[in-house]
Amino acid sequence: MLGLLSWIGQSMHEKTQSPFASLNREELIVRAEQGAAVLVEAIKELAFENEEKAKRAAELELANKELAFQNEEKVKRAAELELANKELAFQNEENTKLHERLFQAEKLESLGLLAGGVAHDMNNVLGAILGLSSAMQNFQVVDSPAWRAFDTIEKAATRGGKLVQSLLVFTRNSLPEERVLNLNEILQEEVRILAHTTLSHVRLTLDMDSELRPIRGDGAALTHAIMNLCVNAVDAMPEDGTLTLRTRNIDNAWIEVVVEDTGSGMSKEVLKRAFDPFFTTKEVGKGTGLGLSVVNRTVKAHQGQLEIQSEPGHGTRVGIRFPACEHSPYLGETAAEPRPESSPYALSVLLVDDDELIQSSMQAILELLGHSVTVASSGEEALSKLATDFQPDVVILDLNMPGLGGRGTLPRLRALRPTLPLILSTGQIDQVAIDLSRAHPHVTLLPKPFSTRDLQEKLAVLTTPKG
Repeated sequence: MLGLLSWIGQSMHEKTQSPFASLNREELIVRAEQGAAVLVEAIKELAFENEEKAKRAAELELANKELAFQNEEKVKRAAELELANKELAFQNEENTKLHERLFQAEKLESLGLLAGGVAHDMNNVLGAILGLSSAMQNFQVVDSPAWRAFDTIEKAATRGGKLVQSLLVFTRNSLPEERVLNLNEILQEEVRILAHTTLSHVRLTLDMDSELRPIRGDGAALTHAIMNLCVNAVDAMPEDGTLTLRTRNIDNAWIEVVVEDTGSGMSKEVLKRAFDPFFTTKEVGKGTGLGLSVVNRTVKAHQGQLEIQSEPGHGTRVGIRFPACEHSPYLGETAAEPRPESSPYALSVLLVDDDELIQSSMQAILELLGHSVTVASSGEEALSKLATDFQPDVVILDLNMPGLGGRGTLPRLRALRPTLPLILSTGQIDQVAIDLSRAHPHVTLLPKPFSTRDLQEKLAVLTTPKG
């Protein structure tokens, strides 16, 4: 290009210096060819430069695309990393929850083992208290100070037995005893108890459906569960307030029990953990954290549903739904069969129990009832006695003993005495006890702790001649 401009400039200069007429034809042709060659070279040079520019532009565009792709990949990797971090955080949270549930399960398993062992010993202690107090009450003038004292002891022992059974329901999530129940009656009994203890500063409102359908369940477990709810409600109203107990039929399939208070209520955080075992907001020594856990497990064991509604400063409403069942004569709708009186005969009783407290208390009770007692401290000892000429009228056999125990003793005893009446006594009416009693004739279950009246009825049923 510079050559072309130089040539043109030179030609113009020459034209100004000498006229074209001074150039001959050949010289003009040469000059023209020279100018054309310079012009072609300039065009080629310009085209090459444009081509290089286009290449550089294409390379730059490609580099920009590569850079954009790399940035896009970085964004994708950042998003993937964020998602992976969220997934890892979720997994860590789930693992923490699993560890917490495992820890709770291990605590419950330990509690279950402890409860099973304690239940037997505690029921023996309560059985001795309940049996002797109810026996001695029969010798007192009704409503005298001594009669009322023994009556209080009997009620305290009975309630202690219900607490043990409720603990077993909590650890096993099953029902130790099941029968047709009217929840109105259970609530009315709770009201009578609360009226003498915790309702002094709280107003009570009852709204019970007189046509409430019955349910099947364990009365002791439900009594303790509802008592827990009532006590929690009262504790939430330290100054004053209103406790409302309500029952209603939802439809033919369900009934509902509501325990509602106007107390302090619960925050969302507390509400989320309300059913966690051992969680409590009460001061040390004023709560174990098992109350609502027991309620929840009791409801589940009854195939029920539980819902809590609560807000700080607006009280708490606990609604429990249970499957309804058909009406039953047990509820007093028809005349109930008279309770059997005590056996009119002086019986020879073989008492088989390894606990010395039960041996001494039961022997005293049976002798007060006019019966004679032979004691065996184990199933093996009882079988040895029955292998002789010893002829008892009835056997009272404890299910949980060292050695053969009641479970191993009963079939061997039946082989020796196929029709000998037998009372199988246990602190845990579970499926094992039920199956064992059904597998052998002339056997009835007697749950510990039991009163003298309970024992009298069992003896009367087994030993009264049928006719």
